[in-house]
Amino acid sequence: MCRLLGAMFVESNTVENHLLDAECSIFKQAVKGKQSDGWGIGFYVGRVPIVFKSEKAVYEEEERFKEVVKSTKGRIIIVHVRKASNPRGLPRERLISPESSQPFYHSNYLLAHNGSINIPDEVIKRLGYYRELVKSNNDSEVYFYLLLSLIEKENDVITAFKNVEKTLMEIFIEEKPSKFETPFTSLNTIFSDGEKLYAFSRYLTNPGKSICYGDSPVFEMCFKFDEKHLVVASEKTERGVWHPLKNNNLLICWVEEDRIEHEIVDFNE
Repeated sequence: MCRLLGAMFVESNTVENHLLDAECSIFKQAVKGKQSDGWGIGFYVGRVPIVFKSEKAVYEEEERFKEVVKSTKGRIIIVHVRKASNPRGLPRERLISPESSQPFYHSNYLLAHNGSINIPDEVIKRLGYYRELVKSNNDSEVYFYLLLSLIEKENDVITAFKNVEKTLMEIFIEEKPSKFETPFTSLNTIFSDGEKLYAFSRYLTNPGKSICYGDSPVFEMCFKFDEKHLVVASEKTERGVWHPLKNNNLLICWVEEDRIEHEIVDFNE
């Protein structure tokens, strides 16, 4: 189970409180949930993504993590701490590397994912020229490039998110893998194109309650906002007013006239 956090600000800012100081900060979630397989922080300079990544647990290099967190400032920030999925059944040493850590980036895109894509090799075969960009054994990277290929095909981010499950299901039905009953466990995603911040909540399993507060499904993401900033996370980092991002809902966030605006698209409708 990975931990995700994304933030958008009207003016460049930090997420130090949510990552380090808050009662249920991402660091504390990583310790409690034993997210031991890497971490990363991405932000933008203009529309160019800048990413710091490590294959180690945040609690094994706490000082480096704190240093990166405190030096990271931007209008859009995406953070990930990893607990590796392993649908291929590989030895652990083949799963863990800086390249396997998230967020992934390409061109102006950043993505962090929580969940497992159970059919990564079957998906890779259908990525076209994007397959050459896959650098790791992380199935989440395959999902990243599948999403980019759909954005290119549809020329629209919302439609790409709407169609990604359908695409995975079509591949799953065609390939008929005997090892899994579903093509994925969760598509929970925080994503940006450098202009907008997106958060997608989609999961097929419900393995329990949230790590820290235990008051929501473990895969149910949530967000809080005011006119100057919005934060979305795999679970709330502190008490207060957080809004659930329901299953199969896409949150879209942008800046308009010096204030944060957002909408939720419900793919269940």
